[in-house]
Amino acid sequence: MLPLPQPTVRTLLFWVLGALVLLLGIGLGNQDTVWPALFLLALPVVALLALLVLRPRFVLERSVTPPVVGVREPATVQVLATAVRPSPGGNVVAEDDPGSLLGGPHHAHLHADHAGARTETTYSVRPRRRGRHTLDGFRIRFTDILGFWVHTVRVAQPTELVVTPAVVPLPPSRAAAYGVTGETPIPQTAVSGPDDVLVREYQARDDVRRIHWPSTARSGTLMVRREEAAWDPTAWVLLDSRLGVHPASRDERVTFEWLVSAAASIGLRLLSDGYTVTLIDADGSRHEVSSDRVGASAAWLDPLVDATVSHAPDLHEATVWMAQAHSENRIVALLGGLDRGTADLLAATTASRHERVALVMAPDADARPGFEDGRTVLVDHGWEVREVDATSDLAHAWAPEGVAQ
Repeated sequence: MLPLPQPTVRTLLFWVLGALVLLLGIGLGNQDTVWPALFLLALPVVALLALLVLRPRFVLERSVTPPVVGVREPATVQVLATAVRPSPGGNVVAEDDPGSLLGGPHHAHLHADHAGARTETTYSVRPRRRGRHTLDGFRIRFTDILGFWVHTVRVAQPTELVVTPAVVPLPPSRAAAYGVTGETPIPQTAVSGPDDVLVREYQARDDVRRIHWPSTARSGTLMVRREEAAWDPTAWVLLDSRLGVHPASRDERVTFEWLVSAAASIGLRLLSDGYTVTLIDADGSRHEVSSDRVGASAAWLDPLVDATVSHAPDLHEATVWMAQAHSENRIVALLGGLDRGTADLLAATTASRHERVALVMAPDADARPGFEDGRTVLVDHGWEVREVDATSDLAHAWAPEGVAQ
């Protein structure tokens, strides 16, 4: 339903004056005042009908450049309004309101003195929150030629702006990632056998057919050939989306937003270092991106645009999948909270002999004992636990010593 025109002060004055003249004439029995009174009352009504019939019409084109930006990064909105039907009053004011999360409304005067008149205007927005925002707040305001009525009409032209999480530049995760420079970094656990085959110590799940007997005889320890696939660098990034560990403040869960930004930044860093990275949520949903994929950065950020808290009670679903990873996976856990139960679930994923890091939101005083208990469990299983909060510097939390890991 279209909004109705609103009367101006002039309209109200005409009606009040017309009503007074009409009542005065009737009271005095003077018929000569009736027609002027009716004229004063009817003129705004005639102006209203003319406004509704002859109201201006516009065709709107809107574009946003770039269509995808990060939080607090600027984007330019360009609006082109073309008059299809001119305005009898000739004065049309437009308002484009992108919403409070993108910025304040933008106003402009539109050329509407003849059909085909074009008005182009631009303004900047700087989104404050990630997500898929729709700009659809374009309204035009115009009056009749006599100034009795103001009519505001919405022009539908939805335009989407995708806002990705804030990305923090991070130092490289390692000096030379597999497949990036052509080098093959050799873990300290790997040795070369006498026939130049790269081998490592036997693990419980290894196929016995891969045992390298010459190296076994030389070292006195069961050694197996390393598979080619094992040298492809892979990583898991666990995003703790449990509703219960992220308190809401002013309709925003700041701890969760910090972790989402961390997931975005760390994932991009690992992709840049040549890793194939899998994002896994608390409910077990997964999203894998390979570093050699075209548009890998955009593919990594896209699901994080829509990331939200889940009703998963714990990290069981996520850790079940992570426990199936082979031993060359690197693990980065971004946790909203840590206790003994969470630590036990994460400890079950420690088949990996690569770095395992947990960035954990600092607990309050009541939860501190459980946090320390969980930290002890993870440290005992080879994890490095780093305590952070919603104001922490991610670059420092990622590389505390300020050097590549």
